[in-house]
Amino acid sequence: MPISPMTKSESVYQEIKRKILAGILEPGTHLVIKQIATEYRVSDIPVREALKELNVEGLVETIPHVGSKVTGISPKKIKDMLQIRECLEPFAAELAVMNADTALIKKLESYENEMDEAFAQNDIKKYGEINKAFHRLIIQASENQILIDTIFEMMESEKRMRMVFQIFPNIIRDSRKEHHAMVTYFQQKKPKEMRELMHLHKKRSFDKMRKYFQVDDNDVTVKLNN
Repeated sequence: MPISPMTKSESVYQEIKRKILAGILEPGTHLVIKQIATEYRVSDIPVREALKELNVEGLVETIPHVGSKVTGISPKKIKDMLQIRECLEPFAAELAVMNADTALIKKLESYENEMDEAFAQNDIKKYGEINKAFHRLIIQASENQILIDTIFEMMESEKRMRMVFQIFPNIIRDSRKEHHAMVTYFQQKKPKEMRELMHLHKKRSFDKMRKYFQVDDNDVTVKLNN
């Protein structure tokens, strides 16, 4: 497919990064410069520049005279990311309650109803997708752009891991109860209670993720999407 010009290297960089974060290019996938150049109808030079940038970001590993491949996510990085999100998302939720208006509350109520419907239909994938939209809406409602950008960047990295509800479907019951309570805290304007609940909500699911991926600082890497 032809690629629209920003600069050619920037366009190739954006497209490869999108595929890595979306899980289309899985960890260990070899990135052959000639093949990429042919696919996007560019010369080798923009591809090399794009891979160099992705290497700096840790998404690609390039070994001289061997080639480039998509990296995995190290257990240490998973541990660090989850620790930060465990702190930042409760803060964002507290700010969101303080900023909440009628339109936001109605949207959260709508998502809550959609999650209930997905649960009734035993549609775990749909439940996970709506759950993500529910939490993204809360984060956006914090109205702190640096906080929003930081959390969303980590959520993008999370796309390379399987969704928590697909790994642990049994936690959906607790998740639903907590979502109902969150909507109530928005309705009643209780920011402190919301912050405490969001911390509990995140810690419970993140503890399971840490155990699942066997996060240990002495480990080197982790297999994803298996």
